[in-house]
Amino acid sequence: MAEPKIKPAKREAGKSKFRLPDRAPRPVEENPLRELLKEAKAQEEAGLEPKSSPRDTPVKKIAGVQAAQKKVVISTPALEIAGVPLAGTSQAVGEAPPITFAEFSRRWSPILRSGQMGVCRALFEMTYEAGLTECFTSMPRLAEAAGLKERQCYNVVGQLELLGFIERPEIFNTPTQKGTIFRLNIEPRPPSDRAERRYHIGGEGKS
Repeated sequence: MAEPKIKPAKREAGKSKFRLPDRAPRPVEENPLRELLKEAKAQEEAGLEPKSSPRDTPVKKIAGVQAAQKKVVISTPALEIAGVPLAGTSQAVGEAPPITFAEFSRRWSPILRSGQMGVCRALFEMTYEAGLTECFTSMPRLAEAAGLKERQCYNVVGQLELLGFIERPEIFNTPTQKGTIFRLNIEPRPPSDRAERRYHIGGEGKS
């Protein structure tokens, strides 16, 4: 005698005929690298990186920076070696720079090329690391300090001026003084906030 046929169960709408077995919960693995990155980020945000103290660097010797300051500034060999005649009045910024160059580089390296960063590094050592906001030097000496050719340095300085990182408030070309006052901006400034440039030619200042 034939066995009776078993009717299949009615299929419900929206329900799959086949069902996969439930997965076991995935264990959470501890990642030491992730914890180290979190700790480093927290320290960076809290500003725990120690500030570097002014030091003697080859850049200062190459540039021969000398400044006339209204306040007492940090004494460095570069300020005693007058490679360029004195001009202008550089303002003192205090005992420690407001930011280290490592912090400056980490923040702006995504948009600044190596040559531009080299000029910023040289000017940082001539100014903030010496306790000044600006310095007086010549373009050939700045190029040598930044490791660039003179023509390349002119182009890089022009690019940094357009970006707002560098200002040249005074340029001297007189029988007794030849050079430029450079100002490095930690934060790029718009054209409306930059100092008006003055040219000193033949003993006369021209805007």
